[in-house]
Amino acid sequence: MQIDAALFAALAAAFSYACADMAARAGLQRTNAFVGSTIALASSLFFLSLVILIQRTPFPAPGTHYLWVVAGGACNPGMFFIFFLIGISKIGVSRAAPIKGTSPLLGALLAILILSERPSWVHLVGVLFVVCGIAVITSGGTGERFQRRDILWPIAAAVASSFAAVFWRAGLPAFPDPIAASTVGVLTALVVVAAYTAFAAWGEISEGVRRAWKPFLLCGLVAACGYFFYAKALQLGEVYRMLPLIQTSPLITVVFSIIWIRKTEDITWRVPVGAVLSVGGAILVNLRWGGV
Repeated sequence: MQIDAALFAALAAAFSYACADMAARAGLQRTNAFVGSTIALASSLFFLSLVILIQRTPFPAPGTHYLWVVAGGACNPGMFFIFFLIGISKIGVSRAAPIKGTSPLLGALLAILILSERPSWVHLVGVLFVVCGIAVITSGGTGERFQRRDILWPIAAAVASSFAAVFWRAGLPAFPDPIAASTVGVLTALVVVAAYTAFAAWGEISEGVRRAWKPFLLCGLVAACGYFFYAKALQLGEVYRMLPLIQTSPLITVVFSIIWIRKTEDITWRVPVGAVLSVGGAILVNLRWGGV
């Protein structure tokens, strides 16, 4: 198994996203997903902009690469953040996080069709493991905890994430520093989310900011680190390898959930088993044996 900088960046992104998930769950106890997304993205943009000013990070000349990154940012973290936070509010973070892990399936397909990446059968089996893990998590009765259709929210987040990975991968090679690309993407996402928040939840913005700014500020700061490592991973590695590895974040989230909020979310055996299957698939996707 080849260990490289791309793999470490993907793992760092996964850990950052898991921490952000837990902070977001705390914030969603006090406001809705739209206000929370806006606060978190504004926090991320502030942090990234500060780093750029300190480092004097260079930006590339104008070109189509900006359009790719803008499209990627609009999808993830833009639409992804809204769909995922709604999913957390509906079915809990311990279930929503692993379900969004279905993104490697569509991501691998898009990478093959659009970017001409060529995964081997071992990598595709790994993607299948990821999907099987999601199937285990969503099987069984739901009782009155949530309605079955509520799983569509994290699935929608997974779809947005899949398209975003391809867009990011297409635009990132032109950026000398991934933090510059991350800032462009987060700015785009903030514009998209803030515009929708102003339209859908205008009357709740003031109260939501007052009650939930602390957890979502933390969420945004940690997520900003995740966006940087996400961009770095996709800049250095193939989408079909990096996306499943980044999606190991649900396993970390499930571990956090079992430790801190197990009773609150009624976590059954299916959640950790499904998360382990997903992570096992992600490891398979990253194997490079000889000609694989």
